[in-house]
Amino acid sequence: MRLPGQKTKIIATLGPASLNEKTITAMVRAGMSVARINFAHGDLKQHEKSIKLVRKVSERLNRPVAILGDLPGVKIRVGEIEGGSVTLRRWQTVTLTTRDVIGNEAVIPVEFKDFPRLVSKGDVIYLSDGFIALRVEDVRDQDVICKVLVGGTLFSRKGINIPKARLAIEAITEKDLEFLEFSLEHGVDAVGISFVGSAYDVLKARRFVEERNGKLFLIAKIERPDAVRNFDEILRAADGVMVARGDLGVEMPIEKLPILQKKLIQKANCAGKPVITATQMLESMTHEKLPTRAEVTDVANAILDGTDAVMLSEETAVGKYPVETVKMMARIAKTTEAYRDSKWAERTVEWKMSELRGTRPTKGTIKDAITRSIIEALNSIDIKYILTPTRMGQTARLIARFKPKQWVLAFVTDEWVKNTLMFSYGVYPFLVEDTSEEEILRVITGLGLVDEGDTVLLTKGTPIGKTAGTNTIRIFNV
Repeated sequence: MRLPGQKTKIIATLGPASLNEKTITAMVRAGMSVARINFAHGDLKQHEKSIKLVRKVSERLNRPVAILGDLPGVKIRVGEIEGGSVTLRRWQTVTLTTRDVIGNEAVIPVEFKDFPRLVSKGDVIYLSDGFIALRVEDVRDQDVICKVLVGGTLFSRKGINIPKARLAIEAITEKDLEFLEFSLEHGVDAVGISFVGSAYDVLKARRFVEERNGKLFLIAKIERPDAVRNFDEILRAADGVMVARGDLGVEMPIEKLPILQKKLIQKANCAGKPVITATQMLESMTHEKLPTRAEVTDVANAILDGTDAVMLSEETAVGKYPVETVKMMARIAKTTEAYRDSKWAERTVEWKMSELRGTRPTKGTIKDAITRSIIEALNSIDIKYILTPTRMGQTARLIARFKPKQWVLAFVTDEWVKNTLMFSYGVYPFLVEDTSEEEILRVITGLGLVDEGDTVLLTKGTPIGKTAGTNTIRIFNV
């Protein structure tokens, strides 16, 4: 068995360009760790097909692949446009309307009935992740008359941002709850919660899942100023976070985005929770075979920042080169990981302890201490793998936050836990009958992952008094 070439996890969105067994197979082989299903597009029948195809390919290739369902949330979107797209030119007049019409270059439908009440004359409206800008000239009942300040091609169902507007509705809509129900029924592993404003939004989704005795890995998407202000409480409530730079870069001054990305990733690393960097990472590969130099640098910098996963959206959903895009992402990740600063793990420890001192008077947990000890051992001894039996994946994630050069081989007895670990950097999960040392050694030797004499580090949970969970490490030669 060969482990993937890169430790950074790659999330690829499925869509018309990739929704077939051949392409999904090629993307998994190229390095896709997670298949994303965007519930804002398509219908439930198509989503069910996507889930079945991913599970079929994963089983056939014997490669773990997680499924992420992305909730649409309260995003205001453009409706259907004739021919799928329209080109808006600078200084032309265009009407945004809540009337039931098919869009063209003069009239664009908006799928939010209260839209005219959110804007007033002089406001700037952004379309398609901020690439198109309009200025409001007049508001009339169901119509908003605008002048195009920055033109471009607008596609059906693209998002609309009004930075000054505040939506007096909850982040999780009734439609989102329907998608949560669908996700539970069809075995989706994780969901991305859009437009989170506070921990309440995450807890509402968690309560919905728990009431149905289900399991979903909840990822809070950070794309609003409120989410940035309340990030610490959101991070505590969620299982993971996504830095969704599309809307975030429109809702906040765009020049602040790079530093904000670094800070959010750093905090997620300290908490030991997976963090995804998303939006426009290799955007030009939607139409071109090669990315821009700036895009390559952007992906590399996100990895150096400490992101666990990088996400592809249009590139693999509707792009011309979905497989080539995943391959490129994997190549960038593999090259960048090799040049990660050797002091990165130590700095993460310092950040973590500084955070503990700054936010509460308590010390770290036993698992914190164990995972820090592991990093010290890795710096002293030539260790091939970190072997981690884990019930819910926490120990593996706490180790992964330090971005070790060794793979963290996680051994679990639950299929869902196995799949959720596909969001964490450098963690490769195995489903086993039990997590005994004998079973772990049988698996890694049977797959040819180790040779006789190789040194490995094993984490264990040895009952001592009232102590539970991982509390011991053992280093030995196979």
